[in-house]
Amino acid sequence: MHVRQQATAGAHGRVVPPALVAVPRVRRLPVVPRPVAGEAFASWLDRVAGKLDVPPGQAALALGLECRTGSSSTHPVFFGVTLTPNSLAGLRQATGLPARDLLQMQLARYGKTALDLTGLDLAREGSLTAVAAREWMMTTWSRACPSCLEKSPVWPLWWRLGVAAVCPVHRCLLIDVCPRCRVRLRRGSERAARGLLTRPPLPEAGECANRPPDGPKGRAGLCRQLLAAIPTKAVPEDLVDLQHRVLAIAHGSPAHIAGELVCGADWFAALRYLTAMARLAATGEEVKILPGFAAEAFDRERQRRATRPRGGGGSQLGAMPATAAQTLAVLALVDRLLNGPSVDEGAHRLAPWVRRLTTHRRSLRGTDPLRHLPCPAVIDLMKAAVAPRPSRIAGALTTTGNSVLRSQHIPHLADLDDYRELIAAHLPGTAEVSGRRLAALALARLSGASSWAAAAAAIGMDPQKAARASNTLVQRIADPDAFWRAARTAAERIQGRGFVDYAERRDALADLREIPRIDLTPIFHPLGRDVTWQRQRHAAAWVWEHFTSGDVREAPAYALGWEDGTSSASIREGWRRFETRLPAPAADALSAWGTARLAWRGST
Repeated sequence: MHVRQQATAGAHGRVVPPALVAVPRVRRLPVVPRPVAGEAFASWLDRVAGKLDVPPGQAALALGLECRTGSSSTHPVFFGVTLTPNSLAGLRQATGLPARDLLQMQLARYGKTALDLTGLDLAREGSLTAVAAREWMMTTWSRACPSCLEKSPVWPLWWRLGVAAVCPVHRCLLIDVCPRCRVRLRRGSERAARGLLTRPPLPEAGECANRPPDGPKGRAGLCRQLLAAIPTKAVPEDLVDLQHRVLAIAHGSPAHIAGELVCGADWFAALRYLTAMARLAATGEEVKILPGFAAEAFDRERQRRATRPRGGGGSQLGAMPATAAQTLAVLALVDRLLNGPSVDEGAHRLAPWVRRLTTHRRSLRGTDPLRHLPCPAVIDLMKAAVAPRPSRIAGALTTTGNSVLRSQHIPHLADLDDYRELIAAHLPGTAEVSGRRLAALALARLSGASSWAAAAAAIGMDPQKAARASNTLVQRIADPDAFWRAARTAAERIQGRGFVDYAERRDALADLREIPRIDLTPIFHPLGRDVTWQRQRHAAAWVWEHFTSGDVREAPAYALGWEDGTSSASIREGWRRFETRLPAPAADALSAWGTARLAWRGST
């Protein structure tokens, strides 16, 4: 059966264009076990198969999962990561379970904390490859606690996170690899992940069931290791507590870095950034404080990284630790920096690593090995406090600035007319967008920010874009005193026009991917223009830019790309045509629509 769906919000805010989609014909199953709180989807599927007394591949088809099928196995698409609309519809029809319960078993539940699934396209299964290689998650295998499995067949979802290292209940190191077959748990085989078996013979409950390298075919070739019998290593109580705290942040608890409240996504970004620093700068003395097995694992990884040819996911500084022992090592090394009482104390603790990395960077002729990793603003502040760079521009700022202008009143791009009339002359050869970004940072400095990094953090600007502007463009300013006089005049103009809470507007419009067709039809039909889904998105970008004064390339309508494969260049050209050809009546109508949208969201 096929039905036409309206354009709907897909995974992680993506919008799927209207299209014909297949809805599987599945029957309501007579009985299925309810998911256990925190259970992984693969674990629940195994229990469903056991209840139905069928192989797991057949259970997947009976549940209506969207699958790729082979001669002896079935591969559900995005298995354990997220559910496609077809899979979710089939599961709800077959089980009667609410969507919330089904989605809570997917790794995507950590999409706002421990994981960033940007780039995952539910219409293109291959998009998972790059995301899985980048993120700290296990899509085709799992870590496990043998003692937990001895008591229950349920495999928790968090065992598939890259930060999983310790069982908080049994205070032991999680297991990565079966000691008998030497294959990662639940992977199936060493070379490639196995799909779900669709025919007997099937392994016994509680067995590893991986296929050892060069083992015989059939049931006899499956590993018979009982998972509950695998020995484990005890972990010190302080590191058990650390695992508790990390998992709490992954599940949405408040997070702090050096005493500063941050969102979970920023905390995990800081963890990854500092892990990369540790891999380059941690000394033997620092590593010796770890439990022996963790110190040995960290050193082995560092030696392998040093001898491995460049390239490959495992050689990347930001890559997920390969084992639970390595994960425990980096969590312990980084925790002393993340969990400090203040930014100043964090900077003091970070200082040795920053100095060693500076030396390492000189050996690379100035290339920053961490340049591809996002650095949260708090970590940037700590680094700046360790190695402040003298700046004749900052030195000319002799006051903490305007006593009325506040960070929320400052857009990410300074007003275009203010920039052209006041600032542009001080930044010769600078693109307007880049110059307006630096001008916004200057306004934040005038409102009290103590550094360029702090200015970016204060107004919520992307720290990498802010760094590019402040590190490069300020060098073009010939007269710093005149530049700051111009910036103060721009601040006075903002006050004269009346303050706007741009931070509140960005929050209110953060999910504006497209404007509904029903709202655009009365705007564009009288002008003889059709309302296409592309025009719905360009209109949303126009509203976002108009009210937030941000870079339109960062608008929610464009930030994640388009699902139909349209190139960035084509999207930019479509935006240029939309903006330049937008009639004044349509612009006024879109402005009115945006004003109503902000009012509905409690903003102005």
